[in-house]
Amino acid sequence: MNFTEYLFDKDVISDIIHERKKGLVANRGFSNLLSFGLSVIADRLAKDRLRYRDYGPYWWALKDVMNANGYQLGNQSDPLIKKAYHGDTDLETLIMADEFRSEYLKSEIIHSNKFMLDSESGEFWTLFDIDMETPERK
Repeated sequence: MNFTEYLFDKDVISDIIHERKKGLVANRGFSNLLSFGLSVIADRLAKDRLRYRDYGPYWWALKDVMNANGYQLGNQSDPLIKKAYHGDTDLETLIMADEFRSEYLKSEIIHSNKFMLDSESGEFWTLFDIDMETPERK
């Protein structure tokens, strides 16, 4: 499968990071965007674990970032998808995942887990993380 969809321009992501850091300092008085962003996502997931699906193909890289920062979300992964959908840094990965979520939810229903990652083949990929789907795995 060729991964042609939902990819972000690194310069655009860099600009978004810069703007969000400025906004965080202005509105909250601190600049640790990674820590703040991960806590926002953790709060979303605490309310509804299935909202992990909002992050689509960026979920696997985002999950790794969250696990590395003290959130225990389990070990299931998809190395092929994670390799294609991640940033060069944890902060880039966070912002890409959040941008994906914002754009995707404009046109799709909540809890969607099928994504067309290759527009040439038209094949859909299904996001399924047993660690998040199973409540007892909290």
